[in-house]
Amino acid sequence: MGMTIEELITFCEEEEHGCRVRCKRYDDASGFTRSKDKNIRTADAITEEVYADFYKEISDIMHKYQKIDEIYQKWNEVNDFTYNQAMQEIGKVIESEEIPND
Repeated sequence: MGMTIEELITFCEEEEHGCRVRCKRYDDASGFTRSKDKNIRTADAITEEVYADFYKEISDIMHKYQKIDEIYQKWNEVNDFTYNQAMQEIGKVIESEEIPND
């Protein structure tokens, strides 16, 4: 079957890290790290930075999805946890700019 939520989060975090490492290597090799001259920054470094940002965003979204799934499971398993309580908690997760605690 497919990946679990946790496996997808781990995959994205590892890919983000790899992209950031490659970006730094490209920036170091071009001299951008030292000079901060945007004219010498390579397209490869910029691409790796963009991909790293994408993987970070996917990971953040999957953390939220994971938290929403936990709330849904709690609603299904706990008799005194009402639908309204579940929706309020899910709303807080969706509206939050922060990554939920696991």
